[in-house]
Amino acid sequence: MKRSIFIAAAIFLLVIGWIGSGQITNVNAQDESPVENEELNENETKNIPLDKEINKVEIKQFKFSQIDQSIELQGQTTHNKKIDVKSETTGNIIKLNFKRGDKISKGEELIKISIENRKEILNSSKKDLERLNKELILNEKNKLNRLSQNKELIKLYEIEYASAKQLIDKGLSSKSKLSLASFNLANARSDQEDILINFESQKSNIEAQIANVKSQLKNIELDIENTSIKSPFKGIVSDKMVEESEYIVPGNPLFTIIDLNPIKIQGYLSEFDVNKVKLGTKATIENTNGIKKEGIISYISPSAETSTRTFEITIEAENSDLSFKSGITTKIVIAGSELKAHKIPPSILTLQDDGTVGVKAVNEENMVIFYPTTSVKDTIDGIWVSGLPDKVNLIVTGQEYVAIGESVSN
Repeated sequence: MKRSIFIAAAIFLLVIGWIGSGQITNVNAQDESPVENEELNENETKNIPLDKEINKVEIKQFKFSQIDQSIELQGQTTHNKKIDVKSETTGNIIKLNFKRGDKISKGEELIKISIENRKEILNSSKKDLERLNKELILNEKNKLNRLSQNKELIKLYEIEYASAKQLIDKGLSSKSKLSLASFNLANARSDQEDILINFESQKSNIEAQIANVKSQLKNIELDIENTSIKSPFKGIVSDKMVEESEYIVPGNPLFTIIDLNPIKIQGYLSEFDVNKVKLGTKATIENTNGIKKEGIISYISPSAETSTRTFEITIEAENSDLSFKSGITTKIVIAGSELKAHKIPPSILTLQDDGTVGVKAVNEENMVIFYPTTSVKDTIDGIWVSGLPDKVNLIVTGQEYVAIGESVSN
């Protein structure tokens, strides 16, 4: 019993002693550094952060180059002219003067068709025309003769009428003679008009026959001309649809001619590039064999293709050696002026809130700055832009995570 009381009293004294020592230490600490505690309380109130960690980015220096602002694109060659020649008459082909692939000159006879009875029809029409022309001349002569004769007759009747009237006035003749003279004069004057009308009618009839014969003559001459089929222009026979001895009718396809000089190249420019060129702008074309030729832009479409938003252009180049064929893929380089530009990876371009496209760089104080850029030229391994200093340190990795004016380290 006494032992238990003793142990409890000892434990109580130890607890009281531990509590008392803590209070003394707290009081001493407050007495020794009151200012320090005030500062700690103030920091807790203001929530002052520790030094912010500087972001790390990858920086690379870029230098300008003078680049040619030429535009490169793919195109396809096409012929200057192409025509499918067809028959315009009937008959058998008696001569075929070409084969596929032949180079031909303008006006060269390629097919001869049998003449048959066309010459006889031509000669007959010529004789008819000659006869009718003679009839027309004779009709005019007869008209003039008849009119002249009738004029003389009118003069005679006028004299008779005047004489009869004088005799009546003197009382030496009867009125019957005056009436007869008046009747004859009136008939003669009426005949003058009838003669003129009659011969003019005959003239109109003959002239109508002449016009008809002339039309027949023109048709037969054209038909004879069409028996000799000639090349409409200089070119190459690309296809042949008939053989010798074959009978043809109007509309039968005979052969196809294409003209490759000048050669035409069709390409398509983007919305970005179309305003950089104009009619007459020089361009270089190169085929798959490495052959190059100089040409000029001869056509720029006024409207874009609906599906691609690109503009068709046509380039013409001299091709007398026929080294460029129709339908082949061709590289087109459109000439442009030189410009200072930097070649950068497209991935480092950023877009500002206001829509400005550019790049983030680091200045001498290691602060982030922004340069607006303009795209000049796209290539497979990068994009050329303008708007940068001659030498510039660009952020190539981490640009998305740093803001303009922020300090960075490399």
